[in-house]
Amino acid sequence: MPRPATIVHTDAIVLRSIDYGETSRIVTLFTRERGKIGVMAKGARSGKSRFGSTLEPLAHINVVLYFKVGRDLQIISEASHVYTHDALRGSLERIETGLRIIELTSSLLQSDEEQPEIFSLLAGSLTALENAPARTGNIWPFYQLRLATALGFGPAFDGDLIKSMESETGVLNLKTGEISTHSGEGYFPFNASRSALRAFAVLARAQLSDIVRMELTPQITTEVNNMVTAYLKFHVEDAYPNRSSKVFAQLAR
Repeated sequence: MPRPATIVHTDAIVLRSIDYGETSRIVTLFTRERGKIGVMAKGARSGKSRFGSTLEPLAHINVVLYFKVGRDLQIISEASHVYTHDALRGSLERIETGLRIIELTSSLLQSDEEQPEIFSLLAGSLTALENAPARTGNIWPFYQLRLATALGFGPAFDGDLIKSMESETGVLNLKTGEISTHSGEGYFPFNASRSALRAFAVLARAQLSDIVRMELTPQITTEVNNMVTAYLKFHVEDAYPNRSSKVFAQLAR
């Protein structure tokens, strides 16, 4: 006998939303209770829709679902805003970072796996991205490294060794995240300046409240972003998304 659907109330962050049919939407949610799931929002695009703007990407919402184990698309019946993140949408730089964050999250997470630690990381990062008065560029590499740690492939380095580095340059082992002054056997090296390696280490372990106060030069910011991207791509390969970055690169041109 088939199991009946269960009514689930949970917080969720909208990762993706696409039109379906004439009036509906298929929405990818990252929920606190059920992890990443797909839902059908019937009538979401009709003039009398009760969903309003709750199903737009980046929105942090509270939802009521009719949840059935094994069903590809769950049914969403109600949604209300927890945070709209409207202020975030007023800055091209912030919205680019926000969209890259949710795109990466959607790409790397498996469906139907509860991930409360990652949910809190995502919610906190988007809130910081919206509210930080400046230096929001630190949030993107921070989020990537913390997501990597939560998924089990975070960098493993000796903080004391990095603090005592005297050489102007060093090496990040892309396989392990170890930082050293020279590459050794079995290394997959990424050469970088001492300043960039130290920034990488801070971004990987410091609190978000400290990250948004951290000052980096444009040169070090570029170097760190290249290093973090190389590290993530080494571990997730083709799962590393680039759609948002391509779109915003075209806008910049």
